Amino acid sequence: MVIFVLTIVGLMFAASAVNAEEVTDFRMCRNARCEVYDVFIDPCPEALNHEPCQVQQNGSASITFKYIAKFGSKKPKTRLYAETATGDLPFMDMDPNACLYTNCPIVMNVEQDWLYTLYITTKYPKDSYTVKLKFWDDGPKANRKDVCCFKFDIKIV
Repeated sequence: MVIFVLTIVGLMFAASAVNAEEVTDFRMCRNARCEVYDVFIDPCPEALNHEPCQVQQNGSASITFKYIAKFGSKKPKTRLYAETATGDLPFMDMDPNACLYTNCPIVMNVEQDWLYTLYITTKYPKDSYTVKLKFWDDGPKANRKDVCCFKFDIKIV
């Protein structure tokens, strides 16, 4: 069963990255305990010009990346936020169960893949946003410092 799940996630990652553009302008959050690389957003032709990805209201974008966490987690949680002047506002359509987007458990110092599809409803105003993708250990003995986080820019059109 585990091999089947790993195969499916790997195939989804490979298929989604075929038409995607690599986003090289992402930034790591302060004190992130991970490495993130090979960030692709589909569709995002704007990435070729180092511009924010444009996502249509009532549309979607696939976000894929590779990461190496500096912590392990059997029960990881995740959230996608829009940074604002008053604080981070979560995208409420994202299920916080990180195992839906990556293989679990998250293994310390092992490369893993992430695949998430962001749906933009008309509830989200048309504007430019810095988006923060964050995941962390939510186990009973979790260290609050065990967080992976990076940011990228999108424009809802």
